[in-house]
Amino acid sequence: MKKNIKVGDVFAIKIENSTEYYFGRLLFDVKDQYDGSGQIYNYLDWHQECVLVETYKYISSELATNNYEPAICSTFILKRDLLKQDIQIIDHLMVVPETVSFPETLKNVENTCFFTVGELAIKTNLSTEYAYDNIKIFPTLGNTYYLEIATLDISNRKDLIVDKDDIMDNYFRFSDMRSLPLVQEEIYRAINEIPNVSYYELALKHGFDLKRFY
Repeated sequence: MKKNIKVGDVFAIKIENSTEYYFGRLLFDVKDQYDGSGQIYNYLDWHQECVLVETYKYISSELATNNYEPAICSTFILKRDLLKQDIQIIDHLMVVPETVSFPETLKNVENTCFFTVGELAIKTNLSTEYAYDNIKIFPTLGNTYYLEIATLDISNRKDLIVDKDDIMDNYFRFSDMRSLPLVQEEIYRAINEIPNVSYYELALKHGFDLKRFY
């Protein structure tokens, strides 16, 4: 039977070489939800085969959880790669659009540097050379292996990580400026916005209501 997963599904994935599972939820399915109506140069078209997921700090040998403390608040993963895992759908929780956040990155277009998050692409005052040489945070497709490693590490379960050489100080250093608060503050200054504003509020300010996709 072909595997499938839909927005709001809570999943459990068997941890490599273990009897335990980590848990997460699908927050946004780019191909199924996004209609192309966002700002020009946003990254969602590039992520069209991806889903946005969150994972939790709860590890268990039981296929059930009521602990939804985030480990990874949101990251993109190729949907086909996620479904290749030893994955089981164990619950469904409605996604509240106001709480969804997206990775924050940069994009260089014709010598212009844009701040890109969700369906937004906001022009910055930074040079493309500075973005490449100093910031180095651009959209990535994600990796299911490091989704597991990062979740285990953040959940204080390094004992379940087989190859300890794969443990990192920052798993999102080059893919999400939310993992680097000082860089995030710098970029938000470059677009004249407040760093701690929610994605929903920021998008709404620019005329885009995430609710229309749910």
